[in-house]
Amino acid sequence: MNQDEFNEAERRSKLRMQVIYEGSKKPKREWVGLTAEEIPDIYVEGTAFYHGVKWAEARLKEKNK
Repeated sequence: MNQDEFNEAERRSKLRMQVIYEGSKKPKREWVGLTAEEIPDIYVEGTAFYHGVKWAEARLKEKNK
């Protein structure tokens, strides 16, 4: 095997590895937050609990970008 053949084989090998790597990545999903119905009804919007839920949701959204 000469140098040109070796370089071509190496290039093809790297391309195959890249295709395998790219194919193994999980697709990004759009963030879906909680709806008002999913937050218990006894906790009215504007209460400390509601704001705590929204705060936690925002932090999770940032971490999962």
